[in-house]
Amino acid sequence: MRSIVLCVALLQLIPAIAHAEELENKTEILLKRGKGVVTQRAFAARADRIPADIRLGALRDGNRVRELMKTLVIRAQLAADAREAGFEKNPVVIDRMQLAAEWELADAWLDNYVFSQPEADYEALARENYLLNQQNLQSQATIDVSHILVSSEERSTEEANDLANSIRAQLEEEPGLFAELVKKHSDDPSALANKGLFENVKRGDMVKAFEETAFALKPSEISEPVKTMYGFHIIRLDAYHEPERLSFEEVRPQLVDKEREQHLLRIKQDYLGSLSALETTMPEGALEEMVRRQFGEDYQVPPTEDADSE
Repeated sequence: MRSIVLCVALLQLIPAIAHAEELENKTEILLKRGKGVVTQRAFAARADRIPADIRLGALRDGNRVRELMKTLVIRAQLAADAREAGFEKNPVVIDRMQLAAEWELADAWLDNYVFSQPEADYEALARENYLLNQQNLQSQATIDVSHILVSSEERSTEEANDLANSIRAQLEEEPGLFAELVKKHSDDPSALANKGLFENVKRGDMVKAFEETAFALKPSEISEPVKTMYGFHIIRLDAYHEPERLSFEEVRPQLVDKEREQHLLRIKQDYLGSLSALETTMPEGALEEMVRRQFGEDYQVPPTEDADSE
């Protein structure tokens, strides 16, 4: 599957790969444009920078792979132009390349260190977390709600509003007509199948105006017309379901993932903390030399507060 995605992304990025024979190992070329060549190893190195837990998903995303290839090939072209101009021999550029290599080595080593440490018993930690916090691990409150939609798509807003108010007035007189009026007036395409009823709706499932009104109703209460992008809704709250405590099995995957993330983060922080705790030394005159190189010979270092006080 991964190979298919990569091939499709490559074909969509460039019409053809030409002159592959210019490299000794032709199978090592992934793509070429102008003077820029991206090798399989270069792509693999860039892919390795994607966090391991999302890497395969990212590489199965054709759009993301195409963007990654575009970035790699344009950088390859820029680097080729730079080498042709001899720019890679510039002393500052050499130092920058060395610094980039140093940072890449540091990042790769840190990842290697963290993931090579012994794993914890995430299941046991998750269960302990659950026992300590189970009162906070609850399902969301949900509602069963029915509605009549008067669409403004084929009516003017004024006409839709007038019809919605007329329906609401009928319900004021006879609330029991709700199902009949759903069948007669609702423009919701799903109304024929569900009779306007949506069960176990939680916050975030509906558009904001609908949601705020529905959750504010009392059971069996019918709202005034509520305007949304779809038109006007007349909403009836059929039932309110209180949050319930979730079982360990229901939350186990999330808790295990959380404990794993926290464990890896602790390892990383402890390791970085141990490095930061080492004694830091600076040769005499090094700070002054850094300032001289950055700001020039005539730059005067501002006095510190301690120096002023003395």
